[in-house]
Amino acid sequence: MDASSPTVAVIGAGVGGLTCAALLAHAGRRVTVFEKNPSVGGKLNWLEQDGYTWDTGPSLLTMPYVFEQLWQKLGRRLADDLTFIPLPVTCRYRWTDGSVIDEDAAFWRRPDVARFLHYARGLYDLSADAFLHHPLEDWWRQVNFRNLPKLRHLPKIASFRTMDQVVRRFFGQDPHLIQLFDRFATYNGSSPYRTPAAFNIIPYVEAKFGGWYVKGGLYEIARALERICRELGVAIHTDREVKCLKTAPGGETPSHPGFRLEGTGDSGVYDQVVCNQDVLSAYPRFLPPATARRFQTTRLDKLDPAISGFILYLGVGRQYPQLSQHNIFFSDDYPAEFRQLFDEHRPADEPTIYVAVHSKADPDRAPPGCENWFVLVNAPAIAPGGSIDWTIYGDRIIERLERRFGFDGLRASIQVRKQFTPEDFQTRYLARAGSLYGFASHGVRAAFQRPRFRPPGMKNFYFVGGSTHPGGGLPLVCLSGQMVADKILGRHSGFT
Repeated sequence: MDASSPTVAVIGAGVGGLTCAALLAHAGRRVTVFEKNPSVGGKLNWLEQDGYTWDTGPSLLTMPYVFEQLWQKLGRRLADDLTFIPLPVTCRYRWTDGSVIDEDAAFWRRPDVARFLHYARGLYDLSADAFLHHPLEDWWRQVNFRNLPKLRHLPKIASFRTMDQVVRRFFGQDPHLIQLFDRFATYNGSSPYRTPAAFNIIPYVEAKFGGWYVKGGLYEIARALERICRELGVAIHTDREVKCLKTAPGGETPSHPGFRLEGTGDSGVYDQVVCNQDVLSAYPRFLPPATARRFQTTRLDKLDPAISGFILYLGVGRQYPQLSQHNIFFSDDYPAEFRQLFDEHRPADEPTIYVAVHSKADPDRAPPGCENWFVLVNAPAIAPGGSIDWTIYGDRIIERLERRFGFDGLRASIQVRKQFTPEDFQTRYLARAGSLYGFASHGVRAAFQRPRFRPPGMKNFYFVGGSTHPGGGLPLVCLSGQMVADKILGRHSGFT
């Protein structure tokens, strides 16, 4: 690597930051990554105890082509580093009335569901290139003669209807399907009753690309990216929290002073900085006071934070054959659940419960005859003055699974129990108010309101990750890292 090539500091070793670091190093930049926590991966992380292992964050993967393309850009074969396993049932949905729906190939072929997918495909055809695969400011690149036929779908994007309102138009006589498709709003931490109809693109993406698991656990993605970064010469420092930035002489050119990172013990001056920290908490920490105040008044004070999450990691000393690898147990009153989360700022009285059991596909992730349960419920972003006994709330979740969904003996079978709260998300990952995705996607302009990669008035400073464009979830943060790398390298972002 040329010692005279520009230097880049990456703050945070989440998937977006590692993706960007690998691509920049592959292009010849000298890259150093500083991670606050003991291991890389950000919210994609790992926990083990008494023979059980859990992915602590994302548990389902879709859009695998994003990672195929990343590995190709790095001159590698994805199959040499990771094994992606398609799931025949992406998710099993259950209700207290005993109804069960498996999200599998047959489900997507149902005539009523197929009609909805035909509608949602128009959203995807019109918006995927413009919004998923390009920076927000480059959406105009997709306005060309080749794409003119897609403009017939523009009314779907510009609709003032919510996700729920459109879903009801298709499934008005089936409350189970309404709830199932409304649930996709939570993929970006939002309410289906406030999220614009354009976000009905999400179930189409899941239907088109399917659900996937990574052999050994999804944390293998972070491990593989870390290995690649180190092989490319990236210096990765864990347990090194960046407290603030200072401009310093010695940058790339006299008109662009470099950055010095305070709090890391590192004395280097960096030409460019990529921030993989939550944007909402990074603004006051790293940006000039005037810029931070403007962000406070125009965004933080006006937009809803996305929901947080409460997680139980359970080592269960028996097996439940009625479980699929991914399961949803719906509440009886979905509107009340989201009112309590967003209006009353408290956990739902009867939450919808997500249970992932990766030992179904990977038996080594639990002792013989046992299961590793990852139990997640939506939780409100932390409200000032709020205080919640999460241990008692966890007891209620376990009781609900036993009493309402027939998991007899669950409590007595738990050998390991650990929990992760919104306060933990705030402390460990510096997520403002514990929010998982930055801002909720509420309002007709939601797709355009995510913070941009480069803050206004800042040179050589970029945001990357789930709280910026194009959003949360492993494929999207990977795309974010690719787009930011292209910006720094002066390339036009574009994906097929």
